[in-house]
Amino acid sequence: MENITEKIDIHIVRKSHIRLIILVVLITAVVSAGLFAAGLYITVENIRSDAAAASNALSKEGAASASDVDLASTLRTSTVNRVIEGETFPSYSTSQIMSLDVSQPSGVTVSDLELVTTGGLTGLEEAFYQAEQDYGINCLFVMAIAAHESANGTICFRPNNMFGFGSSGFSSKAEGIDVVSRTLANSYLSPGGSLYSGKTISAVNRRYAASTAWDDRVAANMVRYYSTISQHRNAELEKLK
Repeated sequence: MENITEKIDIHIVRKSHIRLIILVVLITAVVSAGLFAAGLYITVENIRSDAAAASNALSKEGAASASDVDLASTLRTSTVNRVIEGETFPSYSTSQIMSLDVSQPSGVTVSDLELVTTGGLTGLEEAFYQAEQDYGINCLFVMAIAAHESANGTICFRPNNMFGFGSSGFSSKAEGIDVVSRTLANSYLSPGGSLYSGKTISAVNRRYAASTAWDDRVAANMVRYYSTISQHRNAELEKLK
């Protein structure tokens, strides 16, 4: 009789653990969907690792039901805290932008870029984003140059050349973004590059443009971009709390 009772108890505990695991999966799916909808692309693998840790803790503690451990609250809090820590986007002052290393990626998404593109730059978000992925350069810097040199992509003195770069045009604006980004990354922002003077906006200004106010105009665009993206992304993160 004692063995039968023990088996029944074990069966009940296992069923409880199964219910908890199902709950973990459901919470993971809901949180993942919410983050995706908000444009915050945390990897599901990170959430799953939290779920596994929670399940492991339950096993060690011998918890038999959801009432023993508030799994939903614990898992959600852990996930949200991780997202907020990893997805918060900075906002910079002009002086901070001026000292920023623009050879390093900004970490923006295509959705972020869609918040700040206007005029003839609209629709080119993928091209700017891809340039950052391919060459490591801050694509907000590249976009800021294009915005300044071409009045937000509306004026090109050479076909599809939004950058005042060289004396030729490009087959498309996307090609221009790619070529100029590669040249900036390799020649202007890499030590040993033929036009290298440093990794800040002002350093690039020395070899890229004759105007001494060029860096101020580009920096002003970047300050605006960072501020807009930061406000939007951080507002979305606040909704998760």
